[in-house]
Amino acid sequence: MKELKDKSSYKQIADDVNNFVKLKLDHFSIEGIEAKTIHDPIWGSTGYSEWEMQLIDSPLLQRLRNISQVGLAVLTYPAARHSRFEHTLGVAAATKRLVDRINTNCEKFKIEADIKNKLVLAAIMHDAGHCFYSHLSESIYGNLKDFSELKNDIKKIYGVKPKAHEILSLVIVNSDAFKKFFSERVNYPNKSNINRLCEDVGKIIIGVNIMDGETIESYQTSIINGSFDVDKLDYIKRDSYTAGLALDFDIERLFTKIKVHTLSVDGQVEHRLVIQANGVTAIEELTFCKIMLFSYIYYHQKVLITEDMIKDYVQALLKLDIINSYADFLSFDEASLLELAQKQGDKKPFPMYGDICLTQLADNIRNRILPKRCLEISQSIVQNIIKEEPEKNIELQRMLDAIRDNAGYDIKMLDADINNMISYYTRSNERYIAGFMSRFESGTFDGILKIRKQIYDVLVDIYQKNALNVDFSVFDIYFVFPSVVSYGTPGEKNVLGRDGKLMSINDFVKLEQWASSFNAYKWRGYVYVTSKINKEYALEACRTVIFENKIELNELKSFLKI
Repeated sequence: MKELKDKSSYKQIADDVNNFVKLKLDHFSIEGIEAKTIHDPIWGSTGYSEWEMQLIDSPLLQRLRNISQVGLAVLTYPAARHSRFEHTLGVAAATKRLVDRINTNCEKFKIEADIKNKLVLAAIMHDAGHCFYSHLSESIYGNLKDFSELKNDIKKIYGVKPKAHEILSLVIVNSDAFKKFFSERVNYPNKSNINRLCEDVGKIIIGVNIMDGETIESYQTSIINGSFDVDKLDYIKRDSYTAGLALDFDIERLFTKIKVHTLSVDGQVEHRLVIQANGVTAIEELTFCKIMLFSYIYYHQKVLITEDMIKDYVQALLKLDIINSYADFLSFDEASLLELAQKQGDKKPFPMYGDICLTQLADNIRNRILPKRCLEISQSIVQNIIKEEPEKNIELQRMLDAIRDNAGYDIKMLDADINNMISYYTRSNERYIAGFMSRFESGTFDGILKIRKQIYDVLVDIYQKNALNVDFSVFDIYFVFPSVVSYGTPGEKNVLGRDGKLMSINDFVKLEQWASSFNAYKWRGYVYVTSKINKEYALEACRTVIFENKIELNELKSFLKI
C-alpha cells in the first residue's frame, strides 16, 4: 500500500483519522475482557474469541451502536432500530460459518486458521469507518474535495471504486494509532507482521484482491466484498427482518454450494470463490430480496425526504464550520448531531437562499415535520418525444395512413415496420429517461440547491401574478433524485458448472435486466413542498424548471400527491 500512502490525498485524511482513533483507543483497557457467546436473531448463538471481544468492546467499535444501519428508515419502519454494531457482529458470525463451510465443501483446498482470523478481523473492521446515518453521511463527506481525490487515487492504483465508508475503514485499520493498540494490547494469535496484516485487511475491505507471492487469493476479498459476500447476506436478512418484511432466502443452501476453485489466470494461479451451478437459485432469491429492499425501504419516499432534510442540516454544519474534519464526522452520533443546533443559536448557513437557521432545520427533523410530495417522476409520465425527430413522425404517419386506406402496403411488411417503430420509440424513451435522470441523480448539494432556487423563483412569479403573499423559502422545496440501482458485476465468472467450466451469474439470472427493469418501472424521483406552498402552483413550477418543455405531463392535476 506504499503507493497509496505516499499520495497527499491519503496523508491529509490519514492524519485526521489517526487523531480520532488515538482519542478512542489510547485510554481503553482490555483488562477483564474474555471470550463470550452472543445471541442474535439472524445467526443464532455465535462464539467470539478473546481477541475478537477486545476489538468489539473497544470504543472504536462500540460507537457503531449509535449509528443506524438503515439511516432514517426507522421513522417509517419503527422496528428497524438495529445499528451498525449488530450488523458488524452478524458479518463476523457469517464469516466464521462460511469459512467452516468452505473447508467442508472443498476436498483439496483448506482455509488455514491464520487466514480465517484475518477474514474475521476484516469482518469486524469492515464498517468501522461508518459515520452518523450510515450511507447518508458518506454521500456528503465522500464528495469533499480531498476525499474525491483519494477515491480517484484508489481507482488509478487498484482499479476499484469502493464506497466512502470502506475507504475510511481502510484508513482506520492502517492508522498508526490502531496498529499500536492492536500490536500492544489485542491478543491476536499471530502478530508477526502487523503491517502486512493491516494492509491485507484494508485491501479486503475496499475490494482489492490479496496476493500471496505469485498466487492471487481473490477468495479472501470475495468473502467480505464480492458478488455474494457475508456483508450482503447479513444486511439483506437483518434489514428485512427488523422492518417486518416477509423477504427470505436460503442461507444454508447458499453455504453448501460455495467453495474455492483453483484456476490459472494469465499464467498465475488464482484461488477464486465460486458457487456451484445448482446453487444459483439461492443467488436469485438473494437478488430478489435486495430489489425489494430498495423498493420498500431504501427508496421509500418518506425515507428519501427525511434523508434530504438531514443533508440540508449537515451541509449547514459544514457551511458554518461546525463540522470541519473527518474526525468530526466519525465523532458525532445521530443524537449528538442534532444537539449541535441548540448551541449555535440562529446562525444563517445559507444567506444567499433565505433566512433558514440551524434550529429550524433540526426541529423539523426531530419532530418529523416532513414536506409532502407534489410530484412523482417516473417513466410512466413521459410521452414519446416525437417533436424532436419529425422524420420518424412522418414515417409513422405514412404507415398509419396505409392502414387507414388499406392499400399500397404489404401487410407483413407493415406489421414488421410498426414493431420496429414501436421498438424505436421504446428505446428512445428509455434513452431520454436515462439522460434525464443523469442530469440530477449525481448532482452536488450546491447544484441541487440551484434547481430548488429556480423552482422557488418561478413560484414567486406565480404567487405575485395571483396577488398572493410569499411566506416560504427555498428550504420549503425539496428535489430528490436517488441514484439508479445497480446489482454488482454479473459478468464475473464465479459459477462453477459440473464440467468444471466457469460461467457468470448472468448466464443464469439476468441481473442486469432485473436492475434495468427496476430502474424503468420502480424507480421514482420526487419533488416535495411544505404546507406553506400550494401544490398546484408547485407542480406548474416543476413543469417549467425540470422538464424544460422537452416532455409533457398528461392531465397535470393527476400527478398531485395528496
